[in-house]
Amino acid sequence: MRGSRARVGTAAVTAAAWLLVGFPCLAAAHSAAPAPLSASTARVPIASKYGSGSFGTWGVDDFGLPDYTYTLDEQTAPQAAQPELAGNRAAWHQIGNDRVVADAFNHGYVQLWSQDQLYQWTNYYQASTDHFSGGYGYIDLNGHSWSTLYLDRSPDETVARIFGEGYAQTNVTIPGLAVKAIVYAPFGNDPLLLHDVTLTNTSKTTEHPTWFEYWDVNPAVPPDETIRATAAPVYDAATQTLSVAQLPTAQDLDPLSIFAAALNGPVAGYDTDTQSFFGSGSRALPASVSADTSHDSIAPASAGGLDGGDQMFAFRSPVTLAPGRSITLRYAYGYDSPTAIAPLVAKYRAARQPLQSSEAKWRGYMPQVSLGKRYTWLSRELQWDAYMLRSDETYEDCAGEHILSQGGYYQYGFGWQAAYRDPLQLLLPMIYQDPELAREVIIYSAEEQSQSDTSIPYGHTSGCKPVSGLGTSDDLDLWLLFAAEEYGLGTRDLAFFRTPVKWASGGRASLWSHLEQAFRHQQSLLGPHGDYTTAGTVGDWSDLSTAILHMTESSLVTAQAAYVYPRVADLATLAHQSGFAAQLRKAGARARRTVAREWVGRGWYQRGWSGTTRLGVGAIFEEPQPWAILAGIPTPSRARKLVANIHRFLDGYGAPGGPTKIGTAQSPAADDPLVSEHAGGEHGSAVFVGGVWYSLNGWLTWAYGTLDGEVPGARADAFSELVRNTLAAHATAFPNSWDGILSVDDVCAAWYAKDPSTCGNGLSTTYDTQIPHQDAWTLWDMLELAGISSSASGFRIVPHLPMSTFSVRIGDAGIASSPHLLRGYVTPLASGRLTLQVAAPPASGHRSLIAYAGGRRVRSRIVGGLATFAIDARKGRPADWAVKAQ
Repeated sequence: MRGSRARVGTAAVTAAAWLLVGFPCLAAAHSAAPAPLSASTARVPIASKYGSGSFGTWGVDDFGLPDYTYTLDEQTAPQAAQPELAGNRAAWHQIGNDRVVADAFNHGYVQLWSQDQLYQWTNYYQASTDHFSGGYGYIDLNGHSWSTLYLDRSPDETVARIFGEGYAQTNVTIPGLAVKAIVYAPFGNDPLLLHDVTLTNTSKTTEHPTWFEYWDVNPAVPPDETIRATAAPVYDAATQTLSVAQLPTAQDLDPLSIFAAALNGPVAGYDTDTQSFFGSGSRALPASVSADTSHDSIAPASAGGLDGGDQMFAFRSPVTLAPGRSITLRYAYGYDSPTAIAPLVAKYRAARQPLQSSEAKWRGYMPQVSLGKRYTWLSRELQWDAYMLRSDETYEDCAGEHILSQGGYYQYGFGWQAAYRDPLQLLLPMIYQDPELAREVIIYSAEEQSQSDTSIPYGHTSGCKPVSGLGTSDDLDLWLLFAAEEYGLGTRDLAFFRTPVKWASGGRASLWSHLEQAFRHQQSLLGPHGDYTTAGTVGDWSDLSTAILHMTESSLVTAQAAYVYPRVADLATLAHQSGFAAQLRKAGARARRTVAREWVGRGWYQRGWSGTTRLGVGAIFEEPQPWAILAGIPTPSRARKLVANIHRFLDGYGAPGGPTKIGTAQSPAADDPLVSEHAGGEHGSAVFVGGVWYSLNGWLTWAYGTLDGEVPGARADAFSELVRNTLAAHATAFPNSWDGILSVDDVCAAWYAKDPSTCGNGLSTTYDTQIPHQDAWTLWDMLELAGISSSASGFRIVPHLPMSTFSVRIGDAGIASSPHLLRGYVTPLASGRLTLQVAAPPASGHRSLIAYAGGRRVRSRIVGGLATFAIDARKGRPADWAVKAQ
């Protein structure tokens, strides 16, 4: 627990063990150090179909990674018509690396997103103008033609669709030929997709199939999908590359070009004009395919606008295959600066097995979490979460940094990088999985500050320009401070905070200066009741709370400050920023006192103020409760009462229509007879906002864990909250909802909604899924519940999982628990001495405890019920530790 009281939990060291741990000479004279957990290469079982829903089945692919086979016929199955999309039957999977994101559709095509310059699609699907995205192909064999697009499959054609980590695979079988086509984003930072097409002759005679590789050119900018103007296509015969230059705009003066290249296999012609390629034919059977020919056509330049031009890319590749023989053709599709395309094509033309190499890197990146056979599905889902979060990453040239964004309809539907706070919470697991990315996100965010004491814009769009009309919120500075302290204390990377970072208003200053500015501005927002004012803002985490709740001060932000400020003070102390640390501690203490006196007699913390009226007296709001717990504000008796009220009103135990099938709701039901406050509720909620929010429940899961040992059942509550907010939980409760199978929106309906199976906030009916709050918070909460928590002096290791035997390895941190042994590691980014405070292993009883650091037995003592000892850590190397009972 990071607060005023040390909560040890049920693994506290016994009195007899306390004596022996301080005097290791009384224990066994020779005790071998446990095997270092950081050296473990064991992979956990992930094969489980649980949580598959009705659209397909979870499995394990040839690379040992999770995959999902989509088996539903979306053209006929009633559940394919999704209410979030106003009945649209399209469903898609996210393919991505560190640079690009693409959507692979159940229909069979792939749509690529670019964020480097303008936020845009490069090949937006627009059937009315013969633009079909691409990422699929056509086969001509023995006078017959087939498409690998699922929508256009023939009666004599079987099609299987598989969504994996970094790829989408289509298996097609036609008379005499099997096709395995995989579109993938190669692991790393290259702005392209690769398409491996393996043709296998299944007949008894030599066959001469022709493959037509198809990709589209239709660069569309949301929200109205305006098509960008482009020059005429160009073909480079030496590199077998087709490219189209996008023309400059006011926002993009140095645009990237869109290209496709044939990397492996013959090219016997090409087309770049939809009129030439499709001719009198159709999407299912283009005229060029039925004639088995190509025209080397060059489409005219396009003026853009609401309808696309005639540009596209197609390669004709005839091959000869003996019986039983196979050939793999490889193509690339992407975008880059004109001078960078040829080297990029050359790189992947020379690559021997890029798919295998990419998947091996994903395999090495995956968290390895084992909680027992009952939770094999959770081991799988955590790996899927890690993929979905990392593949959300994009790059923006205006900032010169990569970013984890809110994604979903906000980004791909509206063209927003919103909201400011979201990347700063999404980076949390990256502190241990990918600290370089965590640093980039912090710098990216700090660059949005102005040097004067002005508010940070709520969000922005292409070119790092603020989104007009969204204003700001009163908590944004606090989220920057939060992310910075979690990164700094988790990595000990103090040098990072000396990095010069740009101001949005011009000039540069150290990251420390940016954090000091964030603190000053946050404190300038203090209101008359000691909370943070929402005047002139859209609210706090709950957007529009100023307008809908008429909220003038936010208790949520004060509760967050009560947790964050002391942590930033610890970081500042480590960096010898004593003056700043003193200010933070004083402000943190003030925030604690404010929140403490806002306890409502019925047993929760109020939501805020509307003038002189308290909000959240007659109804509990979820938002401030987790942060008050994390800050250690409630007394034990208040904490017990608070948890009971969360169960009653927000989980629905004993409430009309309850309990919830998935996570905790943000507000009670409007028809709950024990609720006396109603303000702006939606979809059956008593108060605004309503619904089940993955971000809020990420906070709550974490907070429950810190109550272990103080509130009966806190461990079970924490784990239950984590499990109920998984994809598998939603898919099991609502198997006919695609939104929640592979990814999900930021919110889903609560149990009291008219249709509790739906997700999304109602802002869009054209885009859903791919908002990574669920992924990020599940990973972070798993680390916290496993017991890995950074502190001022090092790390506090107190597991809060409800099982005694488990193993959690997520990037640069890990912990394993078994009877009589706790062991683990952290990997700091700076050398120095760390103090570890470790709970006794399970089933320690009255045994003596022995501590190990770096493979050597070390002296330890008991502080606050925890075995405490030092470890000399080295930069970038795992610091292994263990506590053994014997």
